[in-house]
Amino acid sequence: MTLPNEWFISMKKNRQFLFDLLNPNTTPKVPKEVRKRASECLKHFPMQPEIDDLERMYNTSHKDKNIILGETNKELQRVANEILLAQTSLSKMTNALQEFVNAKEKD
Repeated sequence: MTLPNEWFISMKKNRQFLFDLLNPNTTPKVPKEVRKRASECLKHFPMQPEIDDLERMYNTSHKDKNIILGETNKELQRVANEILLAQTSLSKMTNALQEFVNAKEKD
């Protein structure tokens, strides 16, 4: 599964790769058709500041969700602990009741 931060890293690396394909000094002996396709791909590709803005917006919008998820997980853990305590108490009460019934049957 690709993580969101990996999306932004990928976009940045792909953008740089396409620019490298356009530069004969960086990537010599690249066919003209490949350079043309790289140029076409970059025509509507987000610029670096736009990618950075998208990344900031994503991180900001998901920060609150992560806080909520963290609090929800804490609450779920608290409830699970309470259920475990209740089950333990119920088990002790069941055992005590069984002992009482057993003792009454012996009388």
